[in-house]
Amino acid sequence: MTAYAEVDAWTSKGVQVVRISGEVDLTNAAEVREVISRIASVDESVIAVDLTETAYLDSSGIAMLFRLAERLTQSRQELRIVVPPDSPIRAALELTDLPRTIPVQHSLE
Repeated sequence: MTAYAEVDAWTSKGVQVVRISGEVDLTNAAEVREVISRIASVDESVIAVDLTETAYLDSSGIAMLFRLAERLTQSRQELRIVVPPDSPIRAALELTDLPRTIPVQHSLE
């Protein structure tokens, strides 16, 4: 848990799912990335960060996702982002061209 955000994780169908609930901004983005790095399994080849319950994500949060993707690539893991099409943060992700670098899915299925 971090200020303004909760992070939890589980494995489903060979994918490590990391769900972020709450808000990710300048005050907690580094801490959220650190929590994800600690709980993300090195045994899974795919890590899916579920932003379905993320209410707010600023540029620091988006930069955190890019840095996380770089780190996972170095350990031969793939990062995927889960954001529903009607989510308010989806527009911010698309404005930064994040979907061109990191696969973005509508759901975990």
